[in-house]
Amino acid sequence: MRLLERVRKEWFMVGIVVAIGAAKLKPSVGVNGGPLKPEITVSYIAVATIFFNSGLSLKTEDSPSSTKEHAWGL
Repeated sequence: MRLLERVRKEWFMVGIVVAIGAAKLKPSVGVNGGPLKPEITVSYIAVATIFFNSGLSLKTEDSPSSTKEHAWGL
């Protein structure tokens, strides 16, 4: 049970190791023109996902005041 707890705590690092291992085993998935279409996913979808996740972390109670300050240059 301790191993499962550790994996849950370190889920991001485990995911990185799994992704690197998968890329090492099957690199043809990530080439240009491959099934993953990195020329589209990396340039558009990944960037949009990063900005979306960043927006989710913003505090909603701070939003109205910061918008007013920005609009009026205060």
